[in-house]
Amino acid sequence: CCLKMDLGLLQALERERVLEVLQRDKQLRTIEEDRIRKMKYELQELRRRGAKSFARQYGERTCARCQRPLGKFWNSGAVCHSCSHRICSKCRVGVGAVGWKCTVCHAYRCRVGADQTQSKRRVQLDLHSSDLSPN
Repeated sequence: CCLKMDLGLLQALERERVLEVLQRDKQLRTIEEDRIRKMKYELQELRRRGAKSFARQYGERTCARCQRPLGKFWNSGAVCHSCSHRICSKCRVGVGAVGWKCTVCHAYRCRVGADQTQSKRRVQLDLHSSDLSPN
């Protein structure tokens, strides 16, 4: 993960600036990794306590996430377009102008997006570091 550069050619001030940037990059990577680790943990917790289990029987009129009973006319729930479970209004997250997803599907979407963003950053850094290395 360490970038190996020959800093001998740089003047002292330039060298100091490069090292500051590299240190800041390391700090930001650590923060990002912690954030992603936390999101993964939260997603696991949502799945653990929220999703309907195939081992237990639940009524059709219960929320798949919080297990609260759903009404016949009010708060009757709606089907999540991602997982097809019936979800109450408290267990949904708005996505876009008119759409929504259940909390588990939304958290999964955020996690996948974060993983893709981190992968792109790694590729960009690898490309950039290969430009810096003398060949």
